[in-house]
Amino acid sequence: MKELERLLGRLTIINIKEIIIILVIMIIVLIINKILINNLFKLLMRGARRTKNYLDNNIVRALENPLKLIVSFVGIYSIFKVINLDSLGIDFLSTYKILRVGIIVSIIYFAYNLTLENSLLYSKLHKNDGGNTIVFPFVSIIIRLIILLVGIIIIANEFGLTGFIAGLGVSGVAFALAAQDTCSNLFGGMVIVLDRPFSIGDWIQAGDVEGVVEEITFRSTRIRTFSMAIATVPNSKLANSNIINWTQRKLRRIHFKFTMDCKTPIESIKNSVNKIENMLKKHDKIDKNLIIVSFNELSTYGFGVFIYFYTDEFEYLKYEKLKEEINIKILEILREENVSLMFLNFDFKGFERRSGNCNLENTELESIKNITEEERGV
Repeated sequence: MKELERLLGRLTIINIKEIIIILVIMIIVLIINKILINNLFKLLMRGARRTKNYLDNNIVRALENPLKLIVSFVGIYSIFKVINLDSLGIDFLSTYKILRVGIIVSIIYFAYNLTLENSLLYSKLHKNDGGNTIVFPFVSIIIRLIILLVGIIIIANEFGLTGFIAGLGVSGVAFALAAQDTCSNLFGGMVIVLDRPFSIGDWIQAGDVEGVVEEITFRSTRIRTFSMAIATVPNSKLANSNIINWTQRKLRRIHFKFTMDCKTPIESIKNSVNKIENMLKKHDKIDKNLIIVSFNELSTYGFGVFIYFYTDEFEYLKYEKLKEEINIKILEILREENVSLMFLNFDFKGFERRSGNCNLENTELESIKNITEEERGV
């Protein structure tokens, strides 16, 4: 309180000469910041844009405002020198300390700017991570918090606030205990970022949630399900789940079976299997490394044929159309060989199961839709 009274007493006895000098200092600071530095950095940015290296662009952009801040603190330092505040014995307003704090704040400001979007850090992460859009926000916020925390501790130490520094540690522990869920979700998000099991736009399955990743935040990940609903999954839960990334697969599987009539001649079975296999091998959308067409089952109902192959068609509608095309071609082959398909007919009223066959000879193939079914339907 006494220090404040001494300060107010000194300010009330400022003479005209000191006021003029203070005004001149303020005008000089304004001219330097608004005219000289602005024009200087415009020239520097023009030169930086001519180079192929983005490093100089980012440094110039990050340095402009901190430099203006240093000029402002130098102005404050000069004003304090004019009114001779050091003679009042107010430790926290000493001119030397004000200048030191100004330099520290400017350095912190410069380092903080390097973590912003379109900054040096962003460029490095974007290059090293191949454009991964989820890495930068997490890394950036952590580095910013560290920079701000270090800056606060240094400035508090400059003013001798050791109790405040100790209080920060106690407060940090209390905050961590009070926000365990938030912290676990934050660390879960960091695990997702570092491990990169998926990116935005990927089709994933985690537990009972399946869909396309739309957004990854510090607390949760938002997934657009195939019913067009949004599922918000906490990062801590997601990080501990078994995640299937369907987008990262190189090929997509198609497999099904059908049963021929037990009266089908052996020659017709052989011809049908060979023709179906050749048809699949010639198809440009089917992977040639693994194609299985096998007469693999004898049963009381008929002769089972198993078909298994992969395609590089990932888009769902095109994938379904491909299955339809393959099925139609298979039916054409079976009709050429005069093969009938067996089916089971359940009579639920009498709980009676009857077998029958489907003769394809007069079937209109153009009206047949997709009859295959995968175990997962994907």
